Amino acid sequence: MEPEQRKGTMATVGFEEFSTTPSSELALPPLFGGHILESELETEVEFVFGCLGSSSLQERDEEVEAARGLRQRQQELNHRKYQALGRRCREIEQVNERVLNRLHQVQRITRRLQ
Repeated sequence: MEPEQRKGTMATVGFEEFSTTPSSELALPPLFGGHILESELETEVEFVFGCLGSSSLQERDEEVEAARGLRQRQQELNHRKYQALGRRCREIEQVNERVLNRLHQVQRITRRLQ
């Protein structure tokens, strides 16, 4: 089928002209051996208000708020843990200081006895 080539009009082209033979340099190899991946078959996509999405905007906002609340609770928990660890470290430092003082006393006593 010959394309019409008139100025100002679209050329009519037959579908056969776009098909390529396997030996053609324009032919592309099929992706993944020509097989459809199982993951592509299982993917479900929902169109919402003309845009691509998996949930409505309200549900997405609720998810964001829930995630924000979870992060805030986790930060509060981490802060309490940090404070508790700080208190425990101060207690251990005090115990170590007492033990060190007692060690110095014992060393002085043993020097006197020698």
